[in-house]
Amino acid sequence: MVANGKAAPQMKTLQRQQLLYKAVQEEIKSYIITHSLKAGDPLPPETELSQQLQVSRNSVREAVKALEALGILEVRAGAGLYVRDFSFDPILNNLGYGLLFDLKQLYDIIEVRSHIDHGMVPRILQAATPGQLKRLHEVLGRMRQAALAGRFSPEDDRALHQILYENVDNLVVGKLLDICWEVFFQAKKRGPVPEIRDPMATYRTHADLVEALEKGDVQAMQAAVARHYDGIRQRLERAPQAEQQGAGTP
Repeated sequence: MVANGKAAPQMKTLQRQQLLYKAVQEEIKSYIITHSLKAGDPLPPETELSQQLQVSRNSVREAVKALEALGILEVRAGAGLYVRDFSFDPILNNLGYGLLFDLKQLYDIIEVRSHIDHGMVPRILQAATPGQLKRLHEVLGRMRQAALAGRFSPEDDRALHQILYENVDNLVVGKLLDICWEVFFQAKKRGPVPEIRDPMATYRTHADLVEALEKGDVQAMQAAVARHYDGIRQRLERAPQAEQQGAGTP
């Protein structure tokens, strides 16, 4: 392959025989890193990769499909293979599928999310705006009305947390928190997470979060975050009993 008038470096011949397409994946990733390829840079076509690595076209094709799914490569019809602009999205978007049926992993991801929320409190406070606080109070109003009727709105709960982070300039944190929510609610749909027993108590916890944000009180907001996750953990602790009863609610 010739690029910009120069011969492109060759890949080394692969010797591994088992799970060959995985070996091809690793060699392609190594090639990208070793030669400092950037987003939009071309790679040799599949035929040439097959020749350089001395493996079948099928092995190369399977490796390319896997790397494309991970967001590392981009296949352009009629143009070939290119390095893709890096994004966590392909990894994070598939994270939830491995966590839907394992209660221990659900505990683990909630623990990760609690540490993120606790640690990000100073950033959230620093970035707060009057418009943001207004929207938070609007969501709180809907949560209170639902709680008075004995209901809990997961949509408003999620919306409130998304608004909390809307001014924090960290797309990865936002995406991680979205994945945590998706995993939790998918697990709830499938039964292992019991319903909230006291919607009003949940509303008050969220009201405490917003009140601390308004006051700019880091410690009060972190304490509200801790209470929030204590409630979630208590729900998860009831989950095995709910599963044994064959019911999604206590």
